[in-house]
Amino acid sequence: MDAFTLHVSTAIVSAMMAISLLAFYVVGHRQRSLIDWSIAGGLFFVSSCIGLLSYSFPIPYWLGPSLANACYILAHLGLLAGIRRQLQLTPQWPSMILIAVIVFLMHYVPGFLESLTSRLLYIYPLLMLINICTVLTIILAAKSRKLHAIYYPFLFAELIFFGQQFVRFIFVAFDKQLTLSAAGNRVLQSSGTLAVFTFLMLITLSCCLIVYRQQQLKLQDVTQVDPLTGLLNRQALPHRAKQVFELGLYQNAPMAIMIVEIDSLPHISEKYGYGGSDSVVKHVASVLEFTAHINSGIFRQHDNKFVLLFEETSTDQLQRLTVRLKEKVANLVIKPLHDDVRININIGFAMQSDNDHNWQILMQQAERVLKQPIKQVNTSQAASVQELNVDRFGFIAQQN
Repeated sequence: MDAFTLHVSTAIVSAMMAISLLAFYVVGHRQRSLIDWSIAGGLFFVSSCIGLLSYSFPIPYWLGPSLANACYILAHLGLLAGIRRQLQLTPQWPSMILIAVIVFLMHYVPGFLESLTSRLLYIYPLLMLINICTVLTIILAAKSRKLHAIYYPFLFAELIFFGQQFVRFIFVAFDKQLTLSAAGNRVLQSSGTLAVFTFLMLITLSCCLIVYRQQQLKLQDVTQVDPLTGLLNRQALPHRAKQVFELGLYQNAPMAIMIVEIDSLPHISEKYGYGGSDSVVKHVASVLEFTAHINSGIFRQHDNKFVLLFEETSTDQLQRLTVRLKEKVANLVIKPLHDDVRININIGFAMQSDNDHNWQILMQQAERVLKQPIKQVNTSQAASVQELNVDRFGFIAQQN
């Protein structure tokens, strides 16, 4: 494929990029990063069209190469602006436009960008710097692994483009026999246009993938959150529990599962209606959230039951937490209920051991503890943790 045909193909792809990403925004995704990337596609299109005009007509210097190079630089900066906005950073469009204006004006500095070779020697490093800034922005700002996976195709495209720019820069800088003209060296220009063509296709697909996948993750988060309490729901429990269990095996950091059950919630619902029972559930959820202080997760498993996951803990710590939770819940004053109504919770927990094959075993053990009526002690009996003897399954008995 000759250079002219590649230029035409690049112009078509850049136009498709601008139109498709803008359409993606209009049809309902409404993420402003799509507008940034659509603007970048339009700038690539303008730069390509100026290049096509140079094949057929003598064009003024301000149009090509000055404006063409400025648009091309700004297009790459536009991709960076979209990534920054996607990662909830300031896009920095004013600074980027200023850089493009400086690139345009530098073409008029005597002896600086007058020849094609000097223009390439200064523009290639600037493009590579933009590529590296884009890659570093993603790596440093997208701290979540889940988010990193979304950006892998975009990273790949930027790194590939950086690699070909670096190779071309080496050729221009050190090959003294390389012949360059206003239309460019045939091999150098054809390879560069083909690289831009491939880059634009990859970037367009990557941008669509980022927006689509991020909305999938948002939808997934919504489906895994309990609407009443804001805690994670039972659908989110298996995946997270498996992660914590495997972490306990590999890092020798025992996992623990605690089950908290609100006592007599059906009776409260019958007497005070769903408004009363919902208030109880929300208040207990708040106590769990602000007392447990755990990162692994609190899950609402059933109407009156919660599951807490712990990493690297001990039975003593869990028992102290049990006492605090019981006391705080017992002291709750809930407006829809009479002042004399006190909420009680039942708690059972189980610690991971080498003999446990999966997290479901711990759940079963914690459930069994929850249903033990004979070894339960109330909060007044459990005021001093030193007076208690607790095994890894959460069974509580008075010391002799």
